Amino acid sequence: MDNAKHKNINNMWNECDETFRSIYKDTGGFHPFGFSSQSAERTVLRFLLDEMLRALKIRLYPNGEQQTKINKVLGCYRFVYNQCLERKMNAYKEYESSLGLTDLSKWFHGVLLKDEQYSWLKQQNTKVMKQAIRQMLTAYNNFFKLHRGFPKFKSKHDIILSALFPLEAISSRNTFDDRKITLTKDLSDIRFRCSKLYTNRLKMFKDNIRSATLSRTKTGKYFLSVLMDIPDDELVKFKRTGNAVGIDLGVKDFVITSDGEVFENKHFFNRTEHRIKVLQKQLSRKVKGSNNRMKQRIRLARKFEQLTNQREAYIHYVANSLLKDYDTICMEDLNVRGMLRNHKLAKAIAEVGLYRFRTVLTDKAMLNGKQVVFVDRFYPSSKTCSVCGYIKRDLTLADREWTCPECGTHHERDVNASINILNEGKRIIGSRTADFKPVENPTVDDRLVTDLKSGGSAKQEGGTDE
Repeated sequence: MDNAKHKNINNMWNECDETFRSIYKDTGGFHPFGFSSQSAERTVLRFLLDEMLRALKIRLYPNGEQQTKINKVLGCYRFVYNQCLERKMNAYKEYESSLGLTDLSKWFHGVLLKDEQYSWLKQQNTKVMKQAIRQMLTAYNNFFKLHRGFPKFKSKHDIILSALFPLEAISSRNTFDDRKITLTKDLSDIRFRCSKLYTNRLKMFKDNIRSATLSRTKTGKYFLSVLMDIPDDELVKFKRTGNAVGIDLGVKDFVITSDGEVFENKHFFNRTEHRIKVLQKQLSRKVKGSNNRMKQRIRLARKFEQLTNQREAYIHYVANSLLKDYDTICMEDLNVRGMLRNHKLAKAIAEVGLYRFRTVLTDKAMLNGKQVVFVDRFYPSSKTCSVCGYIKRDLTLADREWTCPECGTHHERDVNASINILNEGKRIIGSRTADFKPVENPTVDDRLVTDLKSGGSAKQEGGTDE
């Protein structure tokens, strides 16, 4: 990336931030772009830099010697993270002082590296080890500023072990022609595999690499997530169609569109539940600490990994299918966490992955210049007749079809709900456009995700729409 584009980036962002605040105040609390502060910042930076940071995840195939070196890096990275976290906590308890990056870096170089007890730390790249300190401080700050969980000590038994390699610790001689990558001097010529698209991007934008995250899963697989600056044009996958659709998410069927298209619920977990139970039973019978128990644990982890990959692939398939045909997608702003409290439906809801689908859909929509409009969760989409507007208040979850007593229209529950969601989404877009004039307040980027909510005051429906 051209360094000249970064010269005044802080000043430019401050000006945009002041503009956001003034518009937010003038519109009485309505954010004209429908964004959270984090999403708005990301969009403005994309506009200013005309680029976006994207991670390309590739599978590594290290040989025996390389595996040993990678495991040492991950172990040392975890050790430095834990040691610095413990020191920061003790400093606050004993002296009520908060240690920053400078203090912990001095302690790392002056004390930890010179301790003969930890002489094996000297074999590692210090630039990589210092990233453990930065990540610990980031987690610590997020606890106070973003009210996230307090940082936990890392364990070698964690689901995923990872280490961040900054740009300075990545070899600049990588060409990716022979499908091998070199990180540090010790980790050189590691074979990798990925899609043809990712391979071409690695070759094309190899000078735009910013960092790389090395990780190992519970199944013993190694991955490398390469963070790169990629122009927006390279990320656009879907063409503009000018069409809009409403979708209803459920458990009986995964997605039902207002055009009548149905994406079925594949029930991946139900298909493998019996096999998982057998593997768990076999694992419980193994002696703790034995090699047989370790082998059995890996078999079980692979089955869960297969289940996760199947669901993730299907979610991407559904999102791609919708974005290929529609520019505007209207959906309910479901409270997935609250829905999971219903113990009768929690298992089925968790199996579908509603929140993950929302995240994938909104991210892909923003990259392709399309929008997702969220309708208020209390809007009675299933109970409202999409023809005359009559609300059937005694509708229950067991009623999959119903006839409107006012106009006599026979409705299929989920299709009717998706049509109402589309109509409500169009109403939201129209009302917001009338209140906010783009001519007077031009947006910084037309590639937006519209996170708007309807102002309806209808009561919440009795249960979730399936």
